[in-house]
Amino acid sequence: MNASECLRAAARIESTAKELYAELAVTFAQQPFLAELFERLALEEAQHAMRIRLLERHHGRAPWSEEMLERFQVELVGMLEEIEAVRKLARSSGGARNVGALLRRLTQMESRFGSIHAEELAKSAAPAVQKLFASLALQDAKHSEMIRKAAVLSTA
Repeated sequence: MNASECLRAAARIESTAKELYAELAVTFAQQPFLAELFERLALEEAQHAMRIRLLERHHGRAPWSEEMLERFQVELVGMLEEIEAVRKLARSSGGARNVGALLRRLTQMESRFGSIHAEELAKSAAPAVQKLFASLALQDAKHSEMIRKAAVLSTA
C-alpha cells in the first residue's frame, strides 16, 4: 500500500462513518435531538472524506516510510472494525432500546478516531497531511463531546 492508497482508504472509512450516522438518524427519527445530531455527524464525516480525497489528489505521491504505511494500514482496519461493531450494536434488538450504551460506544469510537488522527496520521512527514489530520482530530473530539451531551440528555 502506498500513500495514495492509504488516503483513499481513509476517505472510504470516513464515508462509512457517514453512512453509519445516516442510518442512525433514520433509526432515531422519533427522537429529534438524536436524529439531528446524527444527521450533523453524517454531514461532517462526508466533509472529512472530501477533504481526505482532496489531500490524496495533491499529496498522494508523497513518500511515506514503510513503517508509517504499515501503521496507517493497521489503524484503518481498526477504524473499519470499530464502525462495523457500532453498526452491529445499533442493528441489534437492544441497540435502539439501549440508547445509552450505543451513545457510549459512539463516544469511544470518535475518541479512538481522534487519537488515531492526532497520534498516528498527524505525525506524517508531509505538513499538509499533518494539518488535515490534526484538524480532523479536533473535530473528532467535538463529535465525542456532542455525543456525550446527547447521552446525558437521553438519560434525563
